[in-house]
Amino acid sequence: MLFHDASLCFQSWQSCASCHPGGARVDALNWDLLNDGIGNPKNTKSLLFSHRTPPAMFTGVRKNAEMAVRAGFRHILFAVRPEQETVSIDKYLKSLRPVPSPYLVNGRLSASAKRGRKIFSKARCDSCHKGALHTDLRQYNLGIGDGLDKDREFDTPTLVEIWRTAPYLYDGRAVTIEEVLIKYNPDDEHGRTSNLSDKEITDLANFVLSQ
Repeated sequence: MLFHDASLCFQSWQSCASCHPGGARVDALNWDLLNDGIGNPKNTKSLLFSHRTPPAMFTGVRKNAEMAVRAGFRHILFAVRPEQETVSIDKYLKSLRPVPSPYLVNGRLSASAKRGRKIFSKARCDSCHKGALHTDLRQYNLGIGDGLDKDREFDTPTLVEIWRTAPYLYDGRAVTIEEVLIKYNPDDEHGRTSNLSDKEITDLANFVLSQ
């Protein structure tokens, strides 16, 4: 499969799957790549639904996944490949389907997650994480950018399969969803969670992780 073929890369030392293993998901590492400049590493994003959730990359540096695939060959694999190969990779990525969350109980939300679903709305998480894929396809400055990414806007990621994409945020600083909701949520820009109890935070996290 082309996605796993390191021979497509200059000097044949990496493939797309090197950073996106397990069916084009994540390796949980930060990489400093030429896609958006040097000196501002980003955590690897899952490519599940990447063609349905433009723009691509955390900062939206690529208009869509099609552009990101082609830029990835040039700026990450350091190769120029035939269009037929990039089209094949597009088709592979579009074929990906989500794996049910292990946080579900017999395929359904747990009691905690059901409470969390109400809190998800109460905390206005659904103002950005909306629809079937839990994203409004927009970008926001949440006050979490550092260094060269200070004051930058970041995309609203889909929450589908978020249970398998830790660590979280653009630079992987949040180890858990709870840290996203509390520790790295200045001024309640990432959901109005400052007035929630510990139990409510747990319920909210369980709902998010059930997607």
